[in-house]
Amino acid sequence: MIAEIDDFLDYLKFEKNSSLKTVGSYNDDLIQLYKFFIGESNDSIDLSSYEINVKVVNDDVDVKSIGKDDITAFIEFCYDRGLKKSSISRKIACFKSFFKYIYNQNLINKNPVIKILFPKRERNIPKFLHYNQIEALFKFKLENFFDYRDRALLEVFYSSGARVSEIAFADYENLAVDSGILKVHGKGDSERMVFLTVNAVKWLKMYLEQRRKEFGEVKGPLFINNKGRRITVRGIFYIIDKRYAASGLAGTISPHTLRHSFATELLNQGADIRAIQEMLGHKNISTTQIYTHTTKQRLKRVYEEFHPHSSHNYGKQ
Repeated sequence: MIAEIDDFLDYLKFEKNSSLKTVGSYNDDLIQLYKFFIGESNDSIDLSSYEINVKVVNDDVDVKSIGKDDITAFIEFCYDRGLKKSSISRKIACFKSFFKYIYNQNLINKNPVIKILFPKRERNIPKFLHYNQIEALFKFKLENFFDYRDRALLEVFYSSGARVSEIAFADYENLAVDSGILKVHGKGDSERMVFLTVNAVKWLKMYLEQRRKEFGEVKGPLFINNKGRRITVRGIFYIIDKRYAASGLAGTISPHTLRHSFATELLNQGADIRAIQEMLGHKNISTTQIYTHTTKQRLKRVYEEFHPHSSHNYGKQ
């Protein structure tokens, strides 16, 4: 197996022109597989508990003897070590490339990983801000036009749950400010309406008044930069990062955090998930359902705090 690994790495370097980082990563993954097969491991896990049926001769592995079950055993070993699904997926991708190469070189009669599946992608629970954190983020002095613009921008984000690109490309002509409605262009150039709270409308009006004083007639982009041009997505990221850092809150956030906060707060208040799906512009309900994880965690905390027989309260009576 060692010779085949060396041959494969040379192929990556000299024929595929792969980066040194890629070659090094593939080398690490393949050597881990080799060590697993010969019974070497830096972990405390007993390798004898895994069914490995490869043929080992003089501390080397006969590649022709490697079967699907042997690869599956290694994947189980990776799970037992606590590796993330993303790391395991990367290893499987490496093995698929390696065994495809040596199969095409007629070094093996059957590709053992051809039916090995990648683990389902992990879905991270979205970060969101609690209401008191939102208040802290919005609490900054209003001393110039940009302060009014930033406050209005933050209010629109939290009020509408819109995507950063939707707000960046929103136009003043698509704003019905007194009705509290903004038309935005979502994914796939689809149009949808987002709603604005009374508070968001108030701050938008203040921002637009300051804008008229600074730049004259309001038309075109809804939010502008210091040159009076449309603000970019990157510019919005910078504004939110700057305002969050000034608020004194821990960690970092992005525009997406405000979108997540919008959805989570609606769920916490009992809103129907189908309605939230439409407001967020999600095509599939499964995308929206990730927010239920945050509300479930909140419900679990409430349960632990208030149920008399919970682990938190049991024995206090």
